[in-house]
Amino acid sequence: MKKVLFLAVVIGALLTSTNLLASFSDSQIDDTIKIKTKDNSEMIIVINDLEDIENLEDEIDAVMNNLDEVFENLEIEMEGLDSVINVSVKNVDNEIFLDIEGISGNETKMINLNFDSDSEPREPEKLHGFMLMDLGMNNYLEGGAFPNDNAEQYSVKPWGSWNFGIGAGMRWYIAKPVSIDIAADFSWYNFKYADKSTRVIETANDVNFSSDLAGADYLKSKTTVPFVNVSFMPMVHFGSENSGVNHKMFRLGAGVYAGYRLGGHVKYEYEMDNTHSVYHRKGDYFLNSYRYGVKAVFGVYDVNIYAAYDLSTLYADNKGPELNPISFGLNFTF
Repeated sequence: MKKVLFLAVVIGALLTSTNLLASFSDSQIDDTIKIKTKDNSEMIIVINDLEDIENLEDEIDAVMNNLDEVFENLEIEMEGLDSVINVSVKNVDNEIFLDIEGISGNETKMINLNFDSDSEPREPEKLHGFMLMDLGMNNYLEGGAFPNDNAEQYSVKPWGSWNFGIGAGMRWYIAKPVSIDIAADFSWYNFKYADKSTRVIETANDVNFSSDLAGADYLKSKTTVPFVNVSFMPMVHFGSENSGVNHKMFRLGAGVYAGYRLGGHVKYEYEMDNTHSVYHRKGDYFLNSYRYGVKAVFGVYDVNIYAAYDLSTLYADNKGPELNPISFGLNFTF
């Protein structure tokens, strides 16, 4: 395996040096060019003609396109070598010749391999399927402000009101730095009220909020709203190469989503007269049947930070407070 890694360093150094060689002037080029790798290994490139420099990148691309096959055979052939003296790689008429000079015991040994070259570079896949998961916090705005600022009864806890989503999608790379994500997911808003005695009262015409006055030891009060959603998000990718669905280390995206409510319920927990009680009731509570909004992400490797804002209100028009849900947290694509 050490020998394979050594070869990778040699070929990698050759690849990264291509642009440097292309910038040399006529007076700077000798018969040979020496390049040292980070671990002080030395590589010599022999230049017989200036035109060889122009073709050097194509030669390297042909070798890099066949690395899997080269490494697989090379590891088998080099098992008997104690060290490597020289590595020579040539691409002649779409055939790669790999010559290895090494030491086995006290003798010099030559290994000669050849492979058919892939004429076309291997482009990264343009279409990827992926799984996604959102894990963050949610709240809502009323007239551009948090209800907590006005001590409203329906104010929620900043920590503990969780937003969770899970789904799948397809990513299409329409150009090298640009992709489009189309996804579907299930998500849940959990609005945990700051005042644990908060009660959601559904009347014939609207929904109201009040504080329970029974004098119990109040433990929890929350409203949960599930949705099924679809989303559309263009993204720009940049930075160093990455594998899998994320071709680059970094990404920025902004898009839109829409969802349909699957139900809803309220839940209260309290203790009274040494008895622990849980109240759970499913109902519409005049919750809006649809949601739509905008979402932005910034990602590093397979982890994204996301922020979403519902342009629609949580409750139907004139049936409850005009609340626009927001959420932010971590998004994972894999």
